[in-house]
Amino acid sequence: MAIGWACFRNYVEHAEEIGGDITDYPRFFIMPNSSHICSDDDGNNVIRLMDENEHIDHEVELVIKLGDDLLPKSMCVGCDSTNRTRQGLAKEKGWPWTEGKSFRGSAVLGTWTDWDSNMLEISLSVNGEVRQLAKTNLMVHDVDSLLTHLNEWYDLSPGDYIWTGTPKGVGRMFVGDEVHAWMKNSEGTIVSRLNATCIN
Repeated sequence: MAIGWACFRNYVEHAEEIGGDITDYPRFFIMPNSSHICSDDDGNNVIRLMDENEHIDHEVELVIKLGDDLLPKSMCVGCDSTNRTRQGLAKEKGWPWTEGKSFRGSAVLGTWTDWDSNMLEISLSVNGEVRQLAKTNLMVHDVDSLLTHLNEWYDLSPGDYIWTGTPKGVGRMFVGDEVHAWMKNSEGTIVSRLNATCIN
């Protein structure tokens, strides 16, 4: 069964905005299959906040799906939902981050397109306000580096997802928010979309 390998703090300005450091090599947390929610062919989906009284941030990302040869086969724009309330408590107590980063429905996927190794642009808006916008050449560890490290330490499987990290601009979501994310190729054409409503 496919799982997600999520790289954290892979954009300098995002690491700065959350008070984190940049690691010397890519580090990952795991998203189980139950974290992932696939969109329909038009990119329509939902973002499950689980508890509307807790602080849940959006994090737009380039997501890669591995083929049978364990190389990138396809890609999409995704929203990694992070529960800062529970992540913060876990950091304070020295607990694992699972409740904050890998809860049910936390990995929201847009429409898939063929893998493209050229520079891409990812963006996300909430209720029409653009909050995140960045090009993938700003990643600290590029896709090749992510795959090299994963293959050195872990056993990957066909269909696994690689979440490549989020740029600056993360922010809280509330029930009823309309979240739109998109990815453009190097020619400026939108190749992946995500249209999601936040629910409890």
